[in-house]
Amino acid sequence: MLRIRLCQISLLAVDPDSIKLADDSFERRLPGVLPRILPAEELADLYGKPDVGAPTCCPLQLTAMLLLQFRFDLSERELEERCRRDLGFRYAMALDAGAEPPSLRSLRRFRTRLVEVKGDDFLFKLSLRFAHAEGLLDDAALQAIDSTNTGCRGAVIDTFNLVSAGIRQVIRVVARSLGRPPEMLAREWDLSRYLGRGIKGVAQIDWADAKQRNALLTEEIEHAERIAAKVRELKARVTLPDEVDEALTLLRQVARQDVEKLEDGTFRIAKGTTPGRVISVTDPEARHGRKSSSKVINGFKTHIIGTIKSQFVTGIAITDAGVHDAMPTVGLIEQTDRHGVKPREAVADGAYGTGANLRACSELAVDLYTRQGRPSSHGAIPKRDFAIDLDAVTVTCPQGHVATNPTSVVDGNGSDGRVSQFSFSKEQCQACPLKETCCAATAKGRNRTVRLSTHEVEHQKNRAFGETERGRAVLRSRSAVERLISHLVRMGMRNARFFTMKKVQLQAYLVAAAYNLQRVMTLTSAAAR
Repeated sequence: MLRIRLCQISLLAVDPDSIKLADDSFERRLPGVLPRILPAEELADLYGKPDVGAPTCCPLQLTAMLLLQFRFDLSERELEERCRRDLGFRYAMALDAGAEPPSLRSLRRFRTRLVEVKGDDFLFKLSLRFAHAEGLLDDAALQAIDSTNTGCRGAVIDTFNLVSAGIRQVIRVVARSLGRPPEMLAREWDLSRYLGRGIKGVAQIDWADAKQRNALLTEEIEHAERIAAKVRELKARVTLPDEVDEALTLLRQVARQDVEKLEDGTFRIAKGTTPGRVISVTDPEARHGRKSSSKVINGFKTHIIGTIKSQFVTGIAITDAGVHDAMPTVGLIEQTDRHGVKPREAVADGAYGTGANLRACSELAVDLYTRQGRPSSHGAIPKRDFAIDLDAVTVTCPQGHVATNPTSVVDGNGSDGRVSQFSFSKEQCQACPLKETCCAATAKGRNRTVRLSTHEVEHQKNRAFGETERGRAVLRSRSAVERLISHLVRMGMRNARFFTMKKVQLQAYLVAAAYNLQRVMTLTSAAAR
């Protein structure tokens, strides 16, 4: 006869050893860490009078729920289930025997109140303060910067459906402000076809026929103009909220951003992509962007600055995907200053090495070092191969010829400023053995010119540092930020959990806070072992 014995861990008393929680696990260390980084007086201003209203949930338990959600990349429903059934989560929240975890409604209210009173970066600042108190941020003098893509939560749709969704949104907003059903208002305006999920499922056309596609697009644009006229008539009789104007503004943008008018008065989809193109009506701040010449991204970019050896996030910022990588650098450095971990030096890839960015960082007392960008001289000898002496005001070519006495010319980068341009003599260039490969001008019997940049001082300093032994070591260390980004991506920063850039920024702060706390736990446990 087979003997069977059933053993089960009690849900009423969670022992971290019996459920085999690792010493450095987030769930095991969180109950001891939270009271240290978040004392009761820090949360006193979140609540009103203590004897007024219904009893509230423990703020430490709610904070633990927030951190657990973003540490393990959970939806709110998944978080609720884990808090009820996962012994590790119950231990992390210090739930009493048989106690129910806080509801999702309580969690959302707490999150909103925390942001309103303490700011969206409150927990992120606490995580850095804790790391500093543990003596783990001694390497903050040199930090690395990079970015990664974060997909928006809104649906990314084509132009036909964008215009349709814009019309649908205006109908719904106006109907809500008037207290009427959207279906009734749409019938009155003869726009019922736009209340479906997409226009392509309603329109009975041959999509291979360009004329039929253009006719449908023209009809949508005419309906967008008609609905704007209807709203103007309504505003003459009743007061409408600001959200109606916002919906109309968005509709005008999506109705005109991708189209061009033909001679017969119809419209067609224009070739190319309009800069700043709206890609989602439900998340209108999302944009198209690129991480490389071959990789298109939709939504947002997450920009990160962090320490290299200890691997802590010291600053994190969200922009739309169309923003150049170098643009948020100053904001990231200002973040580190507010958090008390401002670096003296920073390292990044070539995209951050624009002259304006190098100068802006220098004005903040931070030396930014980047790799030299790829030459864009289309096979010619690049400018960086010429020795530029700003003190002697000379430029020396790879063959040793020296150009002096520069002339002042207009900067070729779209500004009205003037820069110095050095010209080598035609005789020197035509007698040079490299004339065929130097540039197109020398190959055609003319001379080579070298135009300096308005930020030439910054470029030369960056280049000189990269040629030193320490400079090469610093530039190699930049790859550490890739590991940092990979941790954040695993914790959910590849996809936005919220609509609007402001709320995605909150997500970034919470993910970074959870990551930093986990990093402290890992390092301190390793030191103890």
